[in-house]
Amino acid sequence: MDSVEPVSPDRTLSSDITVLHVDDDEQFRRATELKLGREPNITEIHSADSVDAALDRYADEELDIDCIVSDYELRERTGIDLLRIVRDADPNLPFIIFTGAGSEDAASDALSAGATNYLQKGSDDIRFTVLAKHIRQAVENRRAEKEIHRGFKAIEITNEGIALVTPDFEFNYVNEAFAHLFGYDQNELRGKGWDCVIPEEVTAYVEPKFKPAMDQWETETTVTESDGTEISLHITISPITNDGFVCAVEDVTKRKEREAALERENERLDQFASMVSHDLRNPINIVELYTKEARKTGDEEYFDEIEAATDRMKDIVSDLLTLARMEEIETDDSVSLSTLASETWANTETENASLENEFGDGRVVASEPRLKELFANLYRNVAAHAGADVTVRTGRTADGFFVEDDGTGIPEADREQVLEAGYSTGGTTGFGLTIVAQVANTHGWTLDIDESESGGARFEFGDVEFASR
Repeated sequence: MDSVEPVSPDRTLSSDITVLHVDDDEQFRRATELKLGREPNITEIHSADSVDAALDRYADEELDIDCIVSDYELRERTGIDLLRIVRDADPNLPFIIFTGAGSEDAASDALSAGATNYLQKGSDDIRFTVLAKHIRQAVENRRAEKEIHRGFKAIEITNEGIALVTPDFEFNYVNEAFAHLFGYDQNELRGKGWDCVIPEEVTAYVEPKFKPAMDQWETETTVTESDGTEISLHITISPITNDGFVCAVEDVTKRKEREAALERENERLDQFASMVSHDLRNPINIVELYTKEARKTGDEEYFDEIEAATDRMKDIVSDLLTLARMEEIETDDSVSLSTLASETWANTETENASLENEFGDGRVVASEPRLKELFANLYRNVAAHAGADVTVRTGRTADGFFVEDDGTGIPEADREQVLEAGYSTGGTTGFGLTIVAQVANTHGWTLDIDESESGGARFEFGDVEFASR
């Protein structure tokens, strides 16, 4: 059987209609072309006198045929033969059998083969008006179907979850993105009540209020997936007359995370600016004061005070930069606690203090540079506040590790305050324990300050991920 490539269906649709008329009666073809040409919207009529000629015309991409009108009986082959060939290429192209050889069998054959309609020619001009009406209706239906298919295709490929919900609050249609969002197959959700996946706070609001005139409504909510993961959803409800409504769902988890991260960053920058302003003001004032005195008297002891103040400013700036860069880290190194604790101790000024390292061979998943800062600041805190001849001990716990000493300890009432930026009882920048807390927070660890068995301070870190060797 003949085959033919379909004309591209993607051209821009308009009210103009192009018809291919197939009839082996030349006089009738001319009459049809004349009469149909006077009908609204039918702007082009192309004629053919046989199946082969019609197929050549149909395959011509420049013609863009909207509807084929064919006689039943043609030379050599019939209009049904032409219909079957065209249907192989385009199952939906409007095709009307328009014949004078009317019979129930002919009509049955035409409709069984996929004809859009079957009309008898008749004997007066009204036949062409009736034919034109059927052509327009068939083409309008076809174009509407194309638009619907385009719409559903667009809905299918979008990343946004789209569902059509009936007035009885059941899913009539869901796209793949919607089904995937909730861990379902598309066919599984069709026919189910929408409350099987839509949060109660949405269903409880929409169901009592739903009516065709209901305004579009949207909200953001959080749902927990089957694996325990929480996701943030933006849900929009848009009524569509009496047929229900569209429920559009967008996963905005990443957006919310970015917003939260930006908010944290802004808070951190505000805190950083406040700390710079507050904590550098005092040593700057000291430098200004003693510079004036040095100029007046030339006494060298003022230069010692100036040098001490500038050293303090350097320490403050160093600690502030450490805090500012705290989130710029990779926390997937496998770090030996014992090695890092000992090396950091050797490189930290701890005066007369001693270290008892009991970490053994434990390794943690962490940022090695940041973990060094954690230990260094804990050691420096001991040297500054724990007293003389203090012993520092390190070790493992069930879900983490600890660093403790046998010094003077930290009063229970001060244990939260010591972690605040700029808090100091003298001799330090006031940022050391803030850095310790930030390192723990960045890694997702908990930090508890308690009293050691010997009455000193104990810093215990939990929820630590240990690495295999």
